[in-house]
Amino acid sequence: MSFIEFKNVSFNYDESEKIILNNISASFEKGDFVAVLGHNGSGKSTFAKLINGLLIAKSGCVTVDGIDASDENTRIDLLQRVGMVFQNPDNQIVASIVEEDVAFGPENLGVQPEEIRKRVDKALKTVGMYEYRKKSPHNLSGGQKQRVAIAGILAMNPQCIIMDEATAMLDPKGREEVMSSVKELNEQLGITIIYITHFMEEATLAKRVIVLDDGGIKLDGTPKSVFSHYDTIKEVGLDVPQPYELMRKLGVNECVLNADECASILEGLIENNVDSGN
Repeated sequence: MSFIEFKNVSFNYDESEKIILNNISASFEKGDFVAVLGHNGSGKSTFAKLINGLLIAKSGCVTVDGIDASDENTRIDLLQRVGMVFQNPDNQIVASIVEEDVAFGPENLGVQPEEIRKRVDKALKTVGMYEYRKKSPHNLSGGQKQRVAIAGILAMNPQCIIMDEATAMLDPKGREEVMSSVKELNEQLGITIIYITHFMEEATLAKRVIVLDDGGIKLDGTPKSVFSHYDTIKEVGLDVPQPYELMRKLGVNECVLNADECASILEGLIENNVDSGN
C-alpha cells in the first residue's frame, strides 16, 4: 500500500451541485515531493484538505499510512502524520513568542515538556529560525513567519507536510526562504511534501507534478514531462515556467525549466551564430 492513496474519490460541497473532484485515483509514496497545480476552482485545496481530514470525501476513500482520513476515531493518528501550512502565516500564529508558538502543537498532543523542548529547538534549527526563538512572530517578515509555521508542524514529527499555497502572500525573497526550507525537509529528512502552488517556477522544484482540471487529473508526471504539454497547460488556464516561454519565443521548442538551462542554451545559440558568421 502506498503512503497516501486516493481511491475513486469524489467531492462536492453541500451547498453546490458542482462536483469539485470526480472519481480521482492517485497514490504517493513516502518521500515524494509533489506539486499540485490547477486554475482557481480546480480543486487544489479540496484535494489537500481531503488528505488530512479537514474535508471528507462524498464517495471513495483517502488513506494515509493505512489510516482512513474520514474516520473520526483515528483523527489524532492522522494529524500526527500529516501537517498543513496555509496561505496566510498570520492566521497560524497562536502565541506571542516564537518558541511558544512552535510548542503549541506538541503540547496539544500531550507530549512531555522535556520532549517538547527538544522538538522545538530542533524544528527551529531545521528551518533556520532558532536565533529568533525569543522574538515575537508579529515582528517577523512573511517568509520568516511561514518558516515558524513549518517549524510548528515539524515539532509534531509529521511524515507529510501539505503546503496550501503557502507562498502566495510572500514577496520573492520570502518565497525563496520557504522553498529552501521545504526542499531541505524533503531531501534531508525524507518528509513527504504535497505542494499546492500557482507559481510554475516553484512546481519545477518538485519530483512530480499533478495538474487538476474539470474535476480530474489532467496531467501527472515529472516537471519536464508535464510542462512539455505546452498546449494542454495553456488550455487549462495555466502558464509554463518563464524560461520555457522565453525559449519558445526564440524558436527553441525544448522544455527548459530553469534559468541555468536557459542560459546554457542561449550560450550555445550565440556560439553557433558566431561560428557561422551571423
